[in-house]
Amino acid sequence: MWTSLIISLLLVHCLLAVPAPAPKDLDAASWSADEACREAGKSGMIANQNDSTCATYVYCYVVNDSTMALIKSCKSGQFFDADRKFCSISKPTGCV
Repeated sequence: MWTSLIISLLLVHCLLAVPAPAPKDLDAASWSADEACREAGKSGMIANQNDSTCATYVYCYVVNDSTMALIKSCKSGQFFDADRKFCSISKPTGCV
């Protein structure tokens, strides 16, 4: 039973991981979490480009064919790793 539960959780984690939208030639002030999630088109986590500290991330989810954005925070002392799609104690390069 535990094996199937662990495998199921790993599968869900892999299915939720989506690549970040390709960067555009826009400055960070015009970046929108809602627009980034619409471009992704599915559930997952992406970097919050409006947060130079990397302490938050955007959770995108789909409800009734509409993609929604929710800004979430990592635990205190953690940073969001956009490549791995999770919070960790390792501070990514470029974060303040």
